[in-house]
Amino acid sequence: MFRSVLPKSNNLFFDHFNQASENACVMANLLVEAITIGDEQKSQFTQINRLRAKSQEITRQVVNDSGQTFISPFERSDMFELVKALDAVASLINISSRRINLYQPATITPPIRELADLIVKTCYELAVCVKALGNITNKQPISDSINNIKTLEHRADKIYNTAVATLLTSETDAIELIKYNEILLALETTTDKCELATNVIESIVVKNS
Repeated sequence: MFRSVLPKSNNLFFDHFNQASENACVMANLLVEAITIGDEQKSQFTQINRLRAKSQEITRQVVNDSGQTFISPFERSDMFELVKALDAVASLINISSRRINLYQPATITPPIRELADLIVKTCYELAVCVKALGNITNKQPISDSINNIKTLEHRADKIYNTAVATLLTSETDAIELIKYNEILLALETTTDKCELATNVIESIVVKNS
């Protein structure tokens, strides 16, 4: 009986985790599309907002299923921390999207594009890392993705700091400076959230070694 319950329970939760990370990947790609196309009516912003709601629903499902399932792949507190960390990534992508849509920057500057591209890459690596948790005894793929995410996040930090320094010396309109900084900050913070998710994953790996 226990042999049949364990794989079923594990698959249920890993499906949730994978859906959450893949959902963030879709949101990240939609964000890049939104800042790339020239169409004024951009459906991508609406789609991102809907997918944010989907991420919240996945989080609720993990909580609900954990209360109804006898066996879990690892400690329930760690499962909650992981799905919350993945939801935080989706939340920041949505915040970035909303700021771009609300502030309507006159120009999508190179740093904005670069940070959006880095979000796509970090979300992809995070999805790979989450999927690798399904075989937690094989630590190398998990470690590789974590290192890649940390490298990407460090690059995002540098782009953000350089972009803000440039704004402070070149932008004479205080309102525009605030708008661009708020957009850049949301984008950079998204990569921070990806790195924070890897901290949760690292903790899970250590506890289950």
